[in-house]
Amino acid sequence: MKCKNLLFLILILYTFSASCLLHAQTKGSITGRITDKETGESLPGVHVLIKGTYYGAATSIDGAFTIPNINPGVYTIEVSMLGYKQVQNTGVKVTAGAATELNFRLESTVLALGQEVVVIGEKPLFDLEETSSRRSVSSAEIQNQIVENVQDIVATQVGAVQNDNEIHIRGGRAYENAYLLDGISVQDPLAGTGFGLQLSADAIEEVEVITGGFNAEYGQAMSGIINVRTKEGGATYRGSLAYKRDYFGSFDPGTPIIGTLSTKNSHSFRTDVAEFSLSGPEPVTNLILPALGVHVPGTFSVFGNMYALTSDTYLRTSARQLYSSTFHGKTFAPRQDN
Repeated sequence: MKCKNLLFLILILYTFSASCLLHAQTKGSITGRITDKETGESLPGVHVLIKGTYYGAATSIDGAFTIPNINPGVYTIEVSMLGYKQVQNTGVKVTAGAATELNFRLESTVLALGQEVVVIGEKPLFDLEETSSRRSVSSAEIQNQIVENVQDIVATQVGAVQNDNEIHIRGGRAYENAYLLDGISVQDPLAGTGFGLQLSADAIEEVEVITGGFNAEYGQAMSGIINVRTKEGGATYRGSLAYKRDYFGSFDPGTPIIGTLSTKNSHSFRTDVAEFSLSGPEPVTNLILPALGVHVPGTFSVFGNMYALTSDTYLRTSARQLYSSTFHGKTFAPRQDN
């Protein structure tokens, strides 16, 4: 009788251990280490989350983390810590019975948590956690478009229409939109338009258009949100110079062929666009002070952009003389559109 009980107990223990081993083989895990991109030091207390699930972990004192018991599949891993850019690694494949290794190098930032996100891999077509209808246009996409300013970029988005130099989102009035520039509201308190959005397309890093379902953090808006982020300086000096016009010279309109491109014909608005931009390391803290033996911690960079547009618009008639109360009388007021 004792032998039968002993055999029954051994059978139960064997079955339990086999089921535990089988369960462990049907699950996967994600392990890795998170360090600072500049110093290479380990970062403790970093939040590591699998988007769309409740699985996550926090890094230890040496920057290591482990997320066990994950069902096999493809996930997006989100890494965040205060003072650093949020990172999302898409297309991470978890295999049953194996540990997937992921290492991250976080880059510091002065923006609030979540305002700047670095995506590693391909951006997913749909964000399951997104509750608003938004579209982000990067500087690379802007360069491939024929646009001059923010209004032209927003007008190309779904749900937005430009009419009479005003932006209407989903049929709303122009003053029902909220305009943000680097996170700061530039709403005109009288007209309700974005008077601070007279920016060149070359000075824009990203334009985010939210056409519905926006969060409570955006106030004083009923139709949509237009959030513009300008460019920053880099480690090397770069610059650009451009000049554009909608006519060719000042030829007599009676001249064959060339006369059709003169400033006096009905097809020209006499529009001139001049643009200049320069970016790079800040010269005082990066060149002058180190030469004097003064070393300032951190790195500083600058970005500057100049954009000027003059036009007679659609009126096709020129005033004899224009006066400007802002730019010293008639010196900088040669066109009607001023």
